[in-house]
Amino acid sequence: MAERANPSVDDHDSKPSADKPENNIHDSNPSADKPENNNHDSNSSSDQPENNNQLAPPAFRCATYVVQVPKDQIFCVPPPENAVLAERHGNPFRSSKGKKPRPRRPRCCLCISVSVVLLVLVLALIAAAVYVLLTPKDPTFHVERVVVKNNTRPDYGITIRAKNLNEIMGIDYKAGGVASLSFKQRGIAKGKYPSFKQDSKKSTSFRVDFHGSNIVLPKEIEKSMKSQKPKIKVSLSLKMDVHARIRVGALHYGSVKFVAACDFTVDTLAKNSRILSQKCHT
Repeated sequence: MAERANPSVDDHDSKPSADKPENNIHDSNPSADKPENNNHDSNSSSDQPENNNQLAPPAFRCATYVVQVPKDQIFCVPPPENAVLAERHGNPFRSSKGKKPRPRRPRCCLCISVSVVLLVLVLALIAAAVYVLLTPKDPTFHVERVVVKNNTRPDYGITIRAKNLNEIMGIDYKAGGVASLSFKQRGIAKGKYPSFKQDSKKSTSFRVDFHGSNIVLPKEIEKSMKSQKPKIKVSLSLKMDVHARIRVGALHYGSVKFVAACDFTVDTLAKNSRILSQKCHT
């Protein structure tokens, strides 16, 4: 029995090289268990590193570890040109030479600016056209004929032509406007203005009847009414306050008041009188 126990001891002593690595590992890791060394068989030296790799990891300690990775374990290294591409994507305005070019204005901004300017000009033209067309112009008046009835209180029938100068607006004259006839700034007769409608760019003739007032007539007027040969010319003044409404199509634009005055001269106040000169303004 004693002889059989000795070979086991000799076998253990005959493999000092196999135990040395294990003792070194245990020296570096004192916390590892010793029974793991006794379980090793008399395997070949090539199998021994695999058994060393299968050892249990040591207990975790709070410390600072430096991990070194061999170069052959680095699988991918980005090429240098990727840095240039990343810089371009980060700043699209940077050129390849590293200079920052000035950012260009988009063409849409220029188009919008031009459109706004054109729109303002068109609106200004439309406003000017509307102002010119819808601003009423005063009509003009012209004395055409004078007829005098020689009575105790003479009546004067004066034919007047009115012209509408507006392009698109008509004028509706209201009745009741006051008209007066004077001689040397002295009133000799009064009348009423008639009512009528006048389209744009139209001329209308109308008659105003003046009735003499209860005053003594000037001698020049009496002589001109009675004398036919020689004819005696007379200068008279006519004034009218005209109320009217401006009309655009079927719509009335507003009410206006015209004051028309005419200074005219006739060759005689008898029959077949003729206008020698006149000057009218509104």
